Amino acid sequence: MRRLALACVALLAAAQIALAEEPRQRVMNIPLDMPLNEPLDGEVLEGIYQEKLGDILRDSVLINAPSPHIESRFTENRSLQLWFSSEGDGRRVFWARLTQGFEGKDMKPEDALANFDATFGKPDRIAELAGEYGSFWILLKLDPRLPEARRATILKQLDASFNPTPSQIADFGLTDLRTRARLLTPDYRGAVFFLAAFKGKVGSVQTDLIDMVRAQTVLNLTAP
Repeated sequence: MRRLALACVALLAAAQIALAEEPRQRVMNIPLDMPLNEPLDGEVLEGIYQEKLGDILRDSVLINAPSPHIESRFTENRSLQLWFSSEGDGRRVFWARLTQGFEGKDMKPEDALANFDATFGKPDRIAELAGEYGSFWILLKLDPRLPEARRATILKQLDASFNPTPSQIADFGLTDLRTRARLLTPDYRGAVFFLAAFKGKVGSVQTDLIDMVRAQTVLNLTAP
């Protein structure tokens, strides 16, 4: 019996190590949970901006209302928003949104979808709306660092909540976080990808990293 117990402990420890070794989901080299001022995994936000983004950064500003967030613009028609949790939670990124426009570029939807797979892995959920002139995709990929029990819970919740109507798919890029919480559940944590294509060419993409639980330290996402 003692050997069995020790074996179970070893398996649990191995599973925890494996989860910890999963790479963090990132947009523009910035991960979820990144503190505004403190280090994470030996990196600080200011250092990422200076060392990894400095050559492509056009401008950046910290805005304190309605809650602290950074808005940055980069080359190639890219913009980034970083929203931070409460001071008591360490002012950590709970929402990172990268938006990029492709006007005048010949980017095919299948290439943009392949880029998502290469960056985040095979999506856990997909919603698609195909039309004669416009097509839209929503891809969800849970954070691979989530404990298996929480991952299973969120996937089960998504079975009930993530059934967007055609209009919800087409307008998804304009929805606020409260509306997304109803579709993704208030427990969601992971990547959310929205692609809009017109006449076979990508018009724009949004890549979000969202932790709905952390968001609720500064936002009320469950109010009607």
